[in-house]
Amino acid sequence: MWELIKYELQKLMKKKLVWAFIVGMALMQIAMTCEWIYPGPEVVQYFQDGSLVALEGKDAIRAAKAIGKRYEGPLTDGKVQAILAEYTMSDEDMTEHSLDPSIESYYSHNFLYSALNQFYTADGSWNGMTVQEVYGELAPDLTLGYGSGWERLLFAVVNTLLSLGCVVTIILAPLFSEEYTKRTDALILTGAYGKTKCAWAKIIAGFTVSMSLTALVILLFGAVFLFHYGTDGWNASIQLGQISAFTAVPYPMTYGQGILYALLLWFTAGLTLTAVAILISAVAKSTFTSLVISFALFVVPMFLPWRKWRFLNLPAQFFPVRQMQLADIFTCPLLEAGAFQLNIIWLSIPVALAATLICVFYARRAFARHQVMG
Repeated sequence: MWELIKYELQKLMKKKLVWAFIVGMALMQIAMTCEWIYPGPEVVQYFQDGSLVALEGKDAIRAAKAIGKRYEGPLTDGKVQAILAEYTMSDEDMTEHSLDPSIESYYSHNFLYSALNQFYTADGSWNGMTVQEVYGELAPDLTLGYGSGWERLLFAVVNTLLSLGCVVTIILAPLFSEEYTKRTDALILTGAYGKTKCAWAKIIAGFTVSMSLTALVILLFGAVFLFHYGTDGWNASIQLGQISAFTAVPYPMTYGQGILYALLLWFTAGLTLTAVAILISAVAKSTFTSLVISFALFVVPMFLPWRKWRFLNLPAQFFPVRQMQLADIFTCPLLEAGAFQLNIIWLSIPVALAATLICVFYARRAFARHQVMG
């Protein structure tokens, strides 16, 4: 059996086109690392004795961590006022350095200042809002801290995994369908293990390639992140981010919890995507048909207006591409029945398991019967 699996793995990975896409993915990962995780994007800017100090890279990370450490803990109105007072730039200093005080909020300050963007106007002055008014019931549970690295990590992995999903569909499209295209299915199916071990080997090889690539991408990003940022800010609230991608999360969530949820969603999405691609490869009449259908099922849901179709909004969250994007499924409210609450993120587990079981059963059956059906 192991020899059959190795053979199927070699068939999937020996194609020059596959390696071209893998190299492309590697280049994209390097680009996303430089854009989002490598210290370069971090900037801390302030005035000191009339001089403009602009820190970047590792120096900025150290400075931002120190600021986060100083104000870490529950978000209060007092902290908001103190942060705005300390890090707001004076009009005189800005004018002297050819900066426009009326749009102070558009200039870089530091991560913590930017995370409080809902509390100040364009010119950097307090807008009069309280923590309770901005965040409602969430207010008592929000925690300040340095979460810049965590937020960047989530963005980098999301964008890369979306591209990886396309590559996976390309790799898996020929898994079964190539045998139909080359007319080798009859030869395989008349062999001793054609209808049993051969089908199992193809399925195991497909899942191995897909999940290994997913794990490799995440591990590489994680290693670079930990090297540059460490674990500071894991207990800060994900709603208080510089990019504000997760401001609308309606329940308490820290960056540490967000990463764990993200890992769950990324791997269950990978399982579901792999299962669908393998099943389509088993039932399609040709490699081209398999590729077109798999690619469309993965990509098209990214662009459909699910929020307008409210009755489909919940099930739509479990399309692989939607799970990989995180933002929408993170902002779904908890399901409640009396005192019982359920985060719908956990539903990704039974969805992935069901997709895998359906794939294993029907893909093997479709391949075994293909000779008769043809």
